[in-house]
Amino acid sequence: MWSISWKMMKRDVRMLVPAGIAILVGSLFIAATFLFGNTLDNSMRKQVSSAFGSGNYAIAPENISNSGEVKTIKDFHLSKLRTLPAVKGARPDVNVFAQVGKTGGGKHTDTAVISMVEPDSLMPISLVEGRWPAAEGETTVPKSVADRLDTKVGGSISFNSAMEAEGSGGSPSASQLKIVGIDEDIDGYYSYYGGASVVTESTLTKLMGPQSDEGEGQPPVAYVYLLLDESQTSESNLKQIRDEMPKGYKLQTRAEFENAQLKSLSGQTSIMTTFLLSFGVLAMFVAALVIANTFQVIVARQRRTLALLRTIGAKKSQVRSSVLMQSSILGLVASALGTLLAIGLVGLAQVLKLRMGGLSFTLKVTPLVILVPIAFGTLITMLASMSSARAATRVTPLEALRPPELSEEKRSGRVRIVISCLLILLGAAMAGYVVYQAVLDSRGVKGTFVSGDTSSFALATAVGGVAIVFIGVLLSTSRWIPWLLKGIGALVAHIGPSSKIAVGNISRNPKRVAATGTALLIGVTLVSCLGTGAASAKQTMANALDSRYSVDVEIITGKADQESLEKVRKVKGVKAADIVGSYQLAIVKPQGDLTEAMKNSKNAINIYALKPGQSKELMNVDQEALLQGGPKIATPEKMLESSTYKPGQQISVSPWQMDNNNEQKRSNFQLVSGSYSGLAGPYGLYGICLEDQTKQIGRPDQYEIWVKSDGTQPARTFLEDIREATSNSEHASVTGAIAEKDQYEQMINVVLMVMVGLLAVAVVIALIGVANTLSLSVIERTRESATLRAIGMTKRQLKRSLSVEALLIALGSTLAGLVLGTLFGWTGAYIVFESFGKVALPLDWTMYALIVLIAGLAAWLASVLPARRATKTPPVEALAEA
Repeated sequence: MWSISWKMMKRDVRMLVPAGIAILVGSLFIAATFLFGNTLDNSMRKQVSSAFGSGNYAIAPENISNSGEVKTIKDFHLSKLRTLPAVKGARPDVNVFAQVGKTGGGKHTDTAVISMVEPDSLMPISLVEGRWPAAEGETTVPKSVADRLDTKVGGSISFNSAMEAEGSGGSPSASQLKIVGIDEDIDGYYSYYGGASVVTESTLTKLMGPQSDEGEGQPPVAYVYLLLDESQTSESNLKQIRDEMPKGYKLQTRAEFENAQLKSLSGQTSIMTTFLLSFGVLAMFVAALVIANTFQVIVARQRRTLALLRTIGAKKSQVRSSVLMQSSILGLVASALGTLLAIGLVGLAQVLKLRMGGLSFTLKVTPLVILVPIAFGTLITMLASMSSARAATRVTPLEALRPPELSEEKRSGRVRIVISCLLILLGAAMAGYVVYQAVLDSRGVKGTFVSGDTSSFALATAVGGVAIVFIGVLLSTSRWIPWLLKGIGALVAHIGPSSKIAVGNISRNPKRVAATGTALLIGVTLVSCLGTGAASAKQTMANALDSRYSVDVEIITGKADQESLEKVRKVKGVKAADIVGSYQLAIVKPQGDLTEAMKNSKNAINIYALKPGQSKELMNVDQEALLQGGPKIATPEKMLESSTYKPGQQISVSPWQMDNNNEQKRSNFQLVSGSYSGLAGPYGLYGICLEDQTKQIGRPDQYEIWVKSDGTQPARTFLEDIREATSNSEHASVTGAIAEKDQYEQMINVVLMVMVGLLAVAVVIALIGVANTLSLSVIERTRESATLRAIGMTKRQLKRSLSVEALLIALGSTLAGLVLGTLFGWTGAYIVFESFGKVALPLDWTMYALIVLIAGLAAWLASVLPARRATKTPPVEALAEA
């Protein structure tokens, strides 16, 4: 029997190719999703931990959002740490923001300044020319700084530190340093500052200004990165390190640090991978249904052969085993080819060193990459063929020898409808419960089903619910698809004989029509589901990034520099730019003393005063509505949550300095939660208010120019152009979140590009499914087609009737698929992205129109080959064959 099955399989190899393609595409999809997830995970981990250099441990805050007491270098006992047995190197994450210029005057720009440590592998930036600084008075500068100031290795440069000015109480004094090397911030860790210059620790100490015993005036240190000897990381050696750590800090590995950072960014780790995998499971589900339809075609073609085998003594179990053997071989070979193709494509991308935005492709083959696609593809193929195997053994040999259309067709009974309704209700309840829990989570209810460690399980439950709903819908297609098409067909039945016959065919055989319509319904549902999910993801993530990085570029000018403003407005890519005043204030108790309040840095707050309309014009999220109705300060929501102050609380603020009459001016404000973040204010609380509410405080302490990009220029180019425009402006310092925002936007765009690729895959799967079911339809209608030809119907009319039938089925199935796909896409997107903020649930009409057009074209193309098969056989021969 095995040899006979193998021969049958070789004979029908052309019929197996479409099924093999569907399996290959599905398994490639799953394997590529795992590989892409590994690449995305590696890239994001590299980005969030780029400050480590070659470090493998970090001294980090116990609470990542902790805004408690500020720690400085002295709190970490670095000298003692570096002498411990396990420690090979330690680098505090501290930098000074400084202006640099050529010796003798002229242009200037700004940069972060960090200290040199040993070993140099701990440095978070790369040396591209020269050497690292080894003595006081030496420095390396970023390549962009060297280019802008037209200097090179061997030249000298002046550093003006704003912190040095604060420490000395006067203007910043210049330190002349010799350039001994050129560095580059390849991973973009210091993109906010335009790169980082490197000096020795003693030079950095001078730039920081006089040190007090309390550490006042020193920049905070959030992390210390360690390079530990793995052979020395015993518990006793690690305890020695912990003993030197300040209170509120912990020792964690690089992997633990990366997990914490990714979780703080997204609310759950590997969220994009989870998002893609959820659609990957749906894609394999679709492939399974296409495979099932394909095996129905194969069994229909092998019907006579199987009947003859039954006649000469083959048992039902042998016939069933024959079908399952063919499906297992096909599933194993096709899924293995799909997996190997996915590995090859990602491997080629790595060899070619392809980079897409901040994403560099890395081939990381884990057991899941190989086992899941192959096992899933083979199993799904065998399960999908079981119904065909049962169909091959359900009829008697004599009945099987007769034409297929003479076999009795059993209508879908009431049991099937009841099961369908129960599945729809069960699946809707599962998905609805998860959505309800997500709504609670978005409202801050702790311990919900979709938060914390249960988030992945919640998503799996929702995807399972959606799949159950879809199965329930598919079980009842023989009832509702013909009913839907009957109404549509009534509109075209009178166009001509071909249209009338097509509509008649739809009415006469609802089961066949439902099978054909189901194939396209599956594909359209998947396409619209992916498209809606992608559109929702893009819009939601864009809103989340706008909230996280609310001002693209800030230029600290010290004074209201109208000349610099005009220069900035002329830079290519600037959508809007204006001057904003800022106040350095202290929060004072109602009857408290200002001097007493100034002793605690927790009482400091920086306020940006905006003119009416500036919030909408200059910020990525409009906050002006929050500030209406009285003196209010809108403070970032997460910052307010981690502070001792609460939304709605009334506070009294006063300038950090007494006025000329030695008087303390006070103003009362109400704190409100703002949906923005990412300003380059001083450490501690900051907020925005309306300018007319700060009149009694006095003049601003300093001024900034806020710039909004129109998105036409790459972030780094945009920042460099602004730095060039302000390079001749005295003390102008350019910072901006746009570079970091751009890195995440590029990663999101890469994910969406993958989604577009998946849409193309879904169209291919849908096309295969429609072609297979139309082929089955033609086989079943051999006698009918021959009779029509015999009574005078031309080949062209017969082809046209099949095309009209396919188009009618395509239209009805597409409309139903768009509704289902949109609902499924909204469900998945809401559950995945609610942790980012308000989830966008768009209706993409352009996508809908494109899907209808492509579905109609795909249905027409799918009808071409079956129509040729129906017309190429002479009527007499076809009747004899039937």
